Amino acid sequence: MGDGSLPRIGCVAGVFDLFHVGHVDVLERARRVCDRLVVAVLSDEWAVSAWGARPFVPLVERAQILEHLRCVDEVVVVDDVRSEWLTGVLGVQTVFAARGMDGVLGVDELVGVPAGLITVLPAGRESRSPILRAAIDQRQSRSSVA
Repeated sequence: MGDGSLPRIGCVAGVFDLFHVGHVDVLERARRVCDRLVVAVLSDEWAVSAWGARPFVPLVERAQILEHLRCVDEVVVVDDVRSEWLTGVLGVQTVFAARGMDGVLGVDELVGVPAGLITVLPAGRESRSPILRAAIDQRQSRSSVA
């Protein structure tokens, strides 16, 4: 991980609406390859702009869920993912993207983040709850973003 002098800080960004086991999988994978994991929770306004609808779960609750995970060291609420803020203010060296995972930004959504900062993680498991899956599928049919 870090070279001993500075911790390696990673970041996962997403809305994290309808939180499920796949989100935990992605966050745990990210945390295994960095010393400190920051989760950037995208605001309701971002979701409305990207999806055309508000998340089901309020922002405060989404952030609180993430704050209570052992693999997460810090949670920040953001309106956008800007590489200069991530690297300059938070000291992030790696921005994790998830391949095909609802609620977590993929490479295509990390616009403006230099490719050299991005590490792609495989998607986590899908929820086996038919009700949760139906809600996620309905939302994804409206938008292909997070």
